Amino acid sequence: MDRLCGEPGMVRRTHNPASPLQCVTSHLRGSLRGWCASHVRWVTVAVVLSLSAGCAWFTEDHYLAQRTPGAEHYLTQATEVSYPDSDTSTPHQAYAADPRRLRNPTEDEIWDLPLQQALHLALSNSEIIKSSGAFLSPGNPLLASPEMVASIYDPAIQETGVLFGRRGVEAALAEFDAQFTTNMIWGRNEAISNNTFNSGGLAPGSTLVEDSAGFSTSIQKRFATGGQFAVTHDWDYSWNNSPTRLFPSLYEGSVRAELRQPLLAGGGVGYTRIAGPVSQSIQGVTGVGQGVVIARIDGDIAIADFEIAVSRLLRDVEQTYWRLAQAYQTYHSEVVARNEAESVWENVTMRAEVQAPGGGAADVARAAEHYYQSRIRAETALDSLYALEAELRRLMGLAVNDGAVIRPADVPYTGEIIHDWNIALADALSRRPELRRQKWSIKSLDLQLTAARSLTRPRLDFVSAYRVNAFGDDLYGDPNEGLGLGNLGSAYHRLTAGDQTGWNLGFEFSIPIGQRFAHAQVRNFELRLIKAQAALRAQEIEISHELAAAFRDLDRTFLAMENQQRRKIAAERRYTALQQEYQAEPERITLDDVLRARDTLSQVEIALHTSVSNYNIARADLYYRCGRLLDYDNVWLQEGAWDSEAYEDVEHHAQARANAIPGFGLKNDLESLTE
Repeated sequence: MDRLCGEPGMVRRTHNPASPLQCVTSHLRGSLRGWCASHVRWVTVAVVLSLSAGCAWFTEDHYLAQRTPGAEHYLTQATEVSYPDSDTSTPHQAYAADPRRLRNPTEDEIWDLPLQQALHLALSNSEIIKSSGAFLSPGNPLLASPEMVASIYDPAIQETGVLFGRRGVEAALAEFDAQFTTNMIWGRNEAISNNTFNSGGLAPGSTLVEDSAGFSTSIQKRFATGGQFAVTHDWDYSWNNSPTRLFPSLYEGSVRAELRQPLLAGGGVGYTRIAGPVSQSIQGVTGVGQGVVIARIDGDIAIADFEIAVSRLLRDVEQTYWRLAQAYQTYHSEVVARNEAESVWENVTMRAEVQAPGGGAADVARAAEHYYQSRIRAETALDSLYALEAELRRLMGLAVNDGAVIRPADVPYTGEIIHDWNIALADALSRRPELRRQKWSIKSLDLQLTAARSLTRPRLDFVSAYRVNAFGDDLYGDPNEGLGLGNLGSAYHRLTAGDQTGWNLGFEFSIPIGQRFAHAQVRNFELRLIKAQAALRAQEIEISHELAAAFRDLDRTFLAMENQQRRKIAAERRYTALQQEYQAEPERITLDDVLRARDTLSQVEIALHTSVSNYNIARADLYYRCGRLLDYDNVWLQEGAWDSEAYEDVEHHAQARANAIPGFGLKNDLESLTE
């Protein structure tokens, strides 16, 4: 935008994209009177330019600068980062102590954490539900698009939604709320008449003075059948100085009732419950999914999505818990191996000092190299332990470091579990929330297809109206007054008399030639329904494959656990034997044989811990694939308590339903929706 600025005696126009159209003035240095006297012409130009640009003079935040600023000043202001002023506070979990890492060893308190407590903390602290796979990802949805992350508020957000396509039940029911409107408008007009005819008998050149007032109030109600009923009461008041009027002041009004009921397209309870009232549908925008039934299905889909997110959270917590238990065992094995490597190094060094057998320079170097290699593995295992402990804290919603280090307290399960394939498959196909969600989507599309087919019929509406008219000199006057012309003194008296009535009755018919939009909409829903049904079949096949993979993993990890246990026994025997032989006959058994045997034993111990952890993870994964993980972890989804007023409303509506009169045709329409 344009700004006037510059040195005295100059007017420049510069562009400032960061400020509104304003003009700068005041704060002139020196004698203002003398400056104006010598620069009247330039000031005049400045005023003209500022007025043409819509500028405002004498603002408080700008002035005519002594020196013309460069463009950098305005660009800096335009691109400056601003921070919002919000009332939110940072949670105390974010202000954590220095995190645990290899170069910051600390003596922390041990927190022996049972699995059930870990799951309880994760659920208690998960307003926003996190997942393991998103952590450290550049596209972490929690940071990139938090509105897309699952939360405990999602079902309630859906239930209270008001936008098209995301409407909750209350918003859908609001279409049937009675609408009350009223208005009152006064007016006055004075105009010189040009001729007697147009001025109502006044002589040309006289002033026609008119006072007016208008009042209207109405209440409208939509029905479940798609019809609309309205009652309207209005008054029009007028007064003027025309000599040809019966009354100088006049009240005209009416009370009328109007009814419109769709008979073909968009008519009936079935359509209205699916798509909402047809008169509210905007072609191509609202579609046919704004009704109460679709809103209720969307609520069920939101609950299924929430259950899916909770199940994934529990699986991530359980997997991380057992991997942390494995990390502790792995670190213990690596520490034992490191300590033994240090002892071997010291023993070989002592042999070299006394020049005993097995104490050569090569053996000392090999022992040192083996020690540092064991130390590296121990530090790597400790770092992995720190990372898994921090990940478990993240999933449980805890601080990175609160002075206590988590250690799993539960003993991993090592017993054999045998599941029946047919029972597990039946559970998976009936209990997986993903399938339930897809079935609700199919039901929604099927209902919307039914409503879309209704719109392929012509629009035929039954319309009717009845009215009682009123006329009078006064609104609440003496009915016997009124120039003796039939009790015209009171307009309300004439209204209540009810002898001036009117009515109309008929039908309105309309149809787009070709019905291309309606038929395209039907075809679109048919294709979407076919795709959704095909997706459901593919999901069921996919779940059967997932369950089969879970069965294979369970068998593989159990057999691996048993074999690793036997392998560990053999590795211990081999290491013990080689160690004893090396102590007795160092010439025949080399130090390298002993060290390799020790490394093998360490790797076997780590493999055993890994197989035990994998077996417990496979058990939890099998329950997840069956859709029974929540039952397995003793987790139940339950809606929170409502306000006391809500329970009163429920009782009131229940009593109203118990005393309601059954609607004609309503039962058949409801049964057709649930078939």
